[in-house]
Amino acid sequence: MKDFLRDRFFSFEVLVLFILSKSNKGLNICLEEFFGESSLSPTKSAFTQARKKLCYTVFKKLNGLICSLFYQHAKFKKWKGHRVLSVDGSTLELPDHPSMSEKFSYHGFGPNADAGHYMSRISYLYDVYNGLVLDAGMESYTTSEATLCHAHLGHIKEGDLLVCDRYYASLRLFFELKGKGADFLFRMKDNWWKCVEDFSRSSSSDAEYTLILPPKYRWLLEKYPSLSQTMTVRLIKKKNKKGKISIYATSLLDRKKYTASSLINLYKQRWGIEEAYKLIKSRLEVSDFSGKTAWAVQQDFYAKTLIISLCNILCYDVEPKTKTGRTSKSARTLIINKTYALSKTKSLILKIRDLIGELEQIIQKYVKKIASKIEYSKRNQVFKRKFRAKLKYSMNYKSI
Repeated sequence: MKDFLRDRFFSFEVLVLFILSKSNKGLNICLEEFFGESSLSPTKSAFTQARKKLCYTVFKKLNGLICSLFYQHAKFKKWKGHRVLSVDGSTLELPDHPSMSEKFSYHGFGPNADAGHYMSRISYLYDVYNGLVLDAGMESYTTSEATLCHAHLGHIKEGDLLVCDRYYASLRLFFELKGKGADFLFRMKDNWWKCVEDFSRSSSSDAEYTLILPPKYRWLLEKYPSLSQTMTVRLIKKKNKKGKISIYATSLLDRKKYTASSLINLYKQRWGIEEAYKLIKSRLEVSDFSGKTAWAVQQDFYAKTLIISLCNILCYDVEPKTKTGRTSKSARTLIINKTYALSKTKSLILKIRDLIGELEQIIQKYVKKIASKIEYSKRNQVFKRKFRAKLKYSMNYKSI
């Protein structure tokens, strides 16, 4: 903090707000929008020098703070008493800059591996019902998704329910979640587990199996005194119309409270984390980094992750309404236009710097605008989806 003691354009607070509110327009345009069209506004060089003194972890800590406040004061959504979380990973292509080699790795792509890029692997721990990113990680491309998943475990609490796809299931993760007092629901790969293979061949659709903690993970018994060397898991089988079988493993053994169909439907809610990646990649265009250094790309990633959480918190109590102010008579669900909401969230941040005293009124106007910008959910739509030929290039999303 000693770097921000002197009186400059970019104090600590102003620099944080500027990075959060910055759009993907040219830097000079963003500086004018934030400071006003004045000859006394800071230069691009001033911003570049100031951001070198700001650790990217400040955005991680701010994200953790607003999530903590949300869970303390809001009546957040649960599923049968559980906070439903999910973990998933993705990748980002990074700028070609020498500083990238300090943390990230260089990889060759293409038929001859002659198209090289610096790459990173990213991971989210996401609250699928409330839309909050509880924790984010950005590491080298060589880091496995499982490693990043274990880094999130400190944010999982007793009573939470973790839902993951088939590449995350492991004995260590199962037992560690059990030791923390959390539950889990995983889709399983049938060729990785002997018990899953046996269950897949059996006629049963819902059965229990006993797992044994391997000797190399016995250190978990010291970390979690309540943990035992064995665990009972429940395997559930689902066959689709084409005859393909999906296997799910869960620690929820009460068949009356947690029916097989309800758990299978719950697993579908995991898709919310994919929507979060669509927001940061396509709507917030995180890959259009505002700097070329490893320090700058991490600031951008964690800042835009914070915006996703902040936007969903601000929109939490917003009830979408039609232009007439009434709810739709259609069977389809009204939902908030997230592209518009993200844009207005950044505009809100832009106003905070000079209007702290009027913040409550500003937020009320924000909520009113978001509630008026609505669209229909794809659920219960009347017309059948038309499948088109695969495009050579990905469809462009509207940016903000």
